[in-house]
Amino acid sequence: MHTYNRIMVWGAHPDDEISMGGTIAAHADAGSEVVVVTISRGDAGYCRAEWADDIAGRRREEAAACDEILGISERVFLDWPDQGVRHEWRLTRLLIEQLRRHRPDALFTMGPNDRNSDHVAVNAMTDEIVWQAAENVLADHGEPYAVPLVFIYAGHEGLGPSVELDVTPWATRKADAWLSQTTQVEMLPRIRERMANLKRVVEEGGTDTERFVIWERSILDDLPSLSA
Repeated sequence: MHTYNRIMVWGAHPDDEISMGGTIAAHADAGSEVVVVTISRGDAGYCRAEWADDIAGRRREEAAACDEILGISERVFLDWPDQGVRHEWRLTRLLIEQLRRHRPDALFTMGPNDRNSDHVAVNAMTDEIVWQAAENVLADHGEPYAVPLVFIYAGHEGLGPSVELDVTPWATRKADAWLSQTTQVEMLPRIRERMANLKRVVEEGGTDTERFVIWERSILDDLPSLSA
């Protein structure tokens, strides 16, 4: 099995990373360190008015459940407001600090083809942050670090080149991670239907794959293969 020693996943909200939950679980099982950086509090993700005051806390609890299921080593909350993620200097510096602190072998970020402006903003700031993190600037934000590989894990429709990984052995855990996000399942009932279908497909001998688009500045010379 070829997996990275340490990967970092950027998500605009709690639960975004579950889109690549099979890959996360596979790395965790192989002994890799998986660091998830959740940029916003997810405080707009509620479908009941009485949840407004404590939705951020609820989503932290759900994120902890996800971490346990997938084997995420560490989750960092940047506590940005939901629907307020933008490419601006304060957030840029926080993410530079995270890259320099954890020094991942690969970074997984979000793509541009998405209706959610928070998701698109994460994509828009990635190139500058990866560049700046490697430069001899912002000396009080950690030692410079050039992340070797960057992949887009969501919002990448129509983009390429890409790699597709068979994550069937970890599909059930990905489904369970989605179902642990109880506020989001209530808000979006189709999640429950999709995860039931995913489990059924796997039980019947089908496969689950996850697709990753290679960042335009990355040079991929070794494809990571996953096995049970």
